[in-house]
Amino acid sequence: MKKICPRCSTSFACREDRTDLCHCTRIYLFSGVRDYIIDNYENCLCPKCLKETNSSFHSFGINPKFILKRSEG
Repeated sequence: MKKICPRCSTSFACREDRTDLCHCTRIYLFSGVRDYIIDNYENCLCPKCLKETNSSFHSFGINPKFILKRSEG
């Protein structure tokens, strides 16, 4: 199934019919990243955006634990 990434508007193939073949199950995501994506996007992210979101999750303050620590200190 073709989808449009809600983060970058790129078209990509999604394997909702065979999640074992889908890129989202093959990309390791840090704890909390999947919940962040579910809470902030209405659809699947493309492989590039999954990787970028995962790599920047702790760096740019989108991690709720990071935000909490910054506001306390």
